Amino acid sequence: MAAIQEYQSIQHPLINILSSLSDFCWSQYFICTHEDPQRVAITFSRLDQSAAMTLFTKYKHPLASGWIGCTYLTMTESSQPRTPSPVPDAKSFHKDGAEDIENSHMAQKPEDVDVATFKREHLTARPAGRGYEVRHSQYKGDVEKISGAKVEAAIYAPVCALLNKISKRIYNTYIKAKIALDHADRVLFLDHHTGPPKAPGLDIKDKPDIVGVFDTEESMKNFFNEETNSYTAVPYHSIITTVECKPEAEEGAGQAVSYTCQHARARLDMPGTYALFANTKGYRILWSDASEVVKSPFVGWDKLALLEGYIRSLYIPPKHHHLWDPTISSPVVLPDAKGSGSKAHWTITYNGKTYSDCNPFFLPLAWGRRTTVFMYEGGDDDFAVIKDAYRDDARRFEEATLIKDIHAEGIFPGMVRLLDSGSVNGKDGSTIVTARPADRDKKLVHRTKKRLVMGSRGSQFHLAKTVKDVLKATYDVIEVHRALLKRRRFLHRDLSMPNVLMYPEHSKKTTEGKQFISDPPKFIDEILGESNNNDDKCRALLIDADNSASLKSELMADPALANALREELTMRTGTPRYIARAVASGTVVNTKWSRTFSSMPSLEGRAKEIYQRVYGQEAYDIYEDSAGTFHGGRTSSRKATDVTFIHRPDHDVESIFWLLVAVFLLAKPLGEPDYSTANLYDAWGAMQRHTIAAPGHSDTREILLSQYNVESWQAALHPGLSSLAPLLDSLATQVQPEYAMMDPAPPEDHLHEVFRRLILEHIVRMGDTDIDLEIGITREAEPPTHGKRKADEDPDKDSRKDSKRSKGNQSTRHHNSYYLSK
Repeated sequence: MAAIQEYQSIQHPLINILSSLSDFCWSQYFICTHEDPQRVAITFSRLDQSAAMTLFTKYKHPLASGWIGCTYLTMTESSQPRTPSPVPDAKSFHKDGAEDIENSHMAQKPEDVDVATFKREHLTARPAGRGYEVRHSQYKGDVEKISGAKVEAAIYAPVCALLNKISKRIYNTYIKAKIALDHADRVLFLDHHTGPPKAPGLDIKDKPDIVGVFDTEESMKNFFNEETNSYTAVPYHSIITTVECKPEAEEGAGQAVSYTCQHARARLDMPGTYALFANTKGYRILWSDASEVVKSPFVGWDKLALLEGYIRSLYIPPKHHHLWDPTISSPVVLPDAKGSGSKAHWTITYNGKTYSDCNPFFLPLAWGRRTTVFMYEGGDDDFAVIKDAYRDDARRFEEATLIKDIHAEGIFPGMVRLLDSGSVNGKDGSTIVTARPADRDKKLVHRTKKRLVMGSRGSQFHLAKTVKDVLKATYDVIEVHRALLKRRRFLHRDLSMPNVLMYPEHSKKTTEGKQFISDPPKFIDEILGESNNNDDKCRALLIDADNSASLKSELMADPALANALREELTMRTGTPRYIARAVASGTVVNTKWSRTFSSMPSLEGRAKEIYQRVYGQEAYDIYEDSAGTFHGGRTSSRKATDVTFIHRPDHDVESIFWLLVAVFLLAKPLGEPDYSTANLYDAWGAMQRHTIAAPGHSDTREILLSQYNVESWQAALHPGLSSLAPLLDSLATQVQPEYAMMDPAPPEDHLHEVFRRLILEHIVRMGDTDIDLEIGITREAEPPTHGKRKADEDPDKDSRKDSKRSKGNQSTRHHNSYYLSK
């Protein structure tokens, strides 16, 4: 009931409701803020129950800001969108770290397997011969003390004693037999129930009762507290396993699962981890890696073979149970970027190159892609962004392969550049993978650890310095995306605030001995005759190809590959706030406005002169409409139910529209008051409430397309940015229709052309004027009754998630953001 006591000071209806549930286990629930800030879902279940209870409230509350325990809620295969992990937005790391939740509901209820299966698949077998057999008589006294404990506090010491005796015997037996071990010291179990382990740079409050370390009592004595007769603040980077103890009547495996989650955030060098739950009647063992958590059955204290297997596996892990990533060394604790705390920096060695003092600015959860991103600063324009992720082996396309293909004929401007990539090997030389094979029936994914070393980074759009900077970067994004589509048949499929960056920087090593592609796209500065110091002349940077696809004709020529590609393009992929409406629902848009088509915008005056000079009259005429055409396509009588959804290029362009809406709604001119109004709350609420829900769901953002006009946009924008209202209105008019309903269809890049013309026209109309923006300080977009967001907090943090959300309370400082993705 510690959690109840911790939150009793909070006046909130949920506390009274939850406190009244006598069978509620406080260690086993996950609090999730959906896109709607006014709805908080508390989902919880006991490990041995199949049902979960969900409570909703109309109140926004601090409880919604983070994890309590772990998630057991799962999504069905049909409703589970494949969305990416967020990208951090500041050179300084997130205060509390960040998570990669490939599917935030992926942290599923641990699977129960029988004893024989767990021993065979997840524990190291007992060697044959004398000295290795289980000797229950040696541990009889400790088992009796555990079984006789009346309160939880009485369990810690005998459990510690038992584990240490078993560990010492196994260790000595291995040493005597001259069996090579990864660590020179034995596993030492420490009573640590009085406080959480130390995790520099992370706000981890979990308090495992016992921790296991590879060390000596002499080395650990500095962490011993004589008053409590226990250890405290043992560094997480020393801990290899955790133990939760409970009295007889309580099941604590849920807390043990939570410990594995936090362990993954703190131990970036450990692909997997074991945990143990013990009470007066017996124990169970858990294994956690990127695919899942699996737990053994509950076993009585009269059967210690499983317990010995657990400890034996810490010394010599079984096949495919990778406890260590040898390419990541133990961390060095350094001051953080703000000088107000400390953070663990790691050294990474990969393919003969050593990257020292790597700052992990994007941290994982235990399950899913488990993406971790490090920044390496080598000095003299030598930097690298290192991205580790556990890739689903069943995925059709691989990020590194797609990026290499894009740059195969030279550096492709505007696309992230690779320095190195490949799989990561474990201590035994084999590739680091998850332990269990894929099982479609159990929705079990097999994953392989992949690493990308990249030489590109940039800033998110909400860190723009001026309005023109936003518009110019958007113009270049459209041109990059269009060129990638036409020349490389590459479709990004997740254009969002985290994945579309501005103010790009590239390591000097990305250009050594390389040339740019011939005939690169025409970017805005070149078109306007202005200078650009960026070496590829592009003001934007596309990153994160995890969900991207190749549309190359050779794939379509093979029937099997063509079918696989079509199936891939029906997957709902994107980030909730920015995902196209059809992609979010998995169906074509079918509203009373979806067949309201508009002609291709025409240019006049200087904008038209610039266009014709750069692209030629023929390019302009291609997209001109004749009688009865819209963007070159024609309306049809087709029914929405007769049209199969497929991810199209214009869906990516629609995502750019939502990105612009998000940026400009929250943007504030430099030195101006906030001017937050009910109109802003309504518009931002439509964006924020949007979720990737069941197929065919209604889209809260539709109102911004169907019911907003120039005056509506002016009322929602800051008064100093009201001049942007006509542009947003014109873009919305063009984004609103469902172009899949046209027959024949318009050219695949028709919406790119719309954005090219409208943005160029607006930039030209601005002339030499510009509007300076508050960098990273946004308007208050939520009504005051729901609490105010701090000025330096990320306005996009609520959408940094895969299908639902990432962990809360992750305030960031708004400096130039680094690349990267999930």
